[in-house]
Amino acid sequence: MGLSEAMAGITLLALANGAGDVVTAVVASGGADGVAYNIGALFGAGLFVCSIVMSLTIMGSKEMKDKNPIIVDKNTIYRDLVYYIGVCLYVIALGAWG
Repeated sequence: MGLSEAMAGITLLALANGAGDVVTAVVASGGADGVAYNIGALFGAGLFVCSIVMSLTIMGSKEMKDKNPIIVDKNTIYRDLVYYIGVCLYVIALGAWG
């Protein structure tokens, strides 16, 4: 496909990480409370990754001053969080409307 090794590795990692969520969503959708469970689990996982994992990764990289610390532009984080909150509100609105 013409991808670099790093991009191919990240893509496979993302697919493997999301596979469990997809299987859980398919299995839970057969139950009466399956939709509510799916929404809670997926939004909770997304919020955890956006807040805790990103924060710990950035704080951990600052301790490695001699090596290559991770430097993230604040605007990038704000953009991603605003987009994530917007999508969450959109899904909630669709659920309330339907």
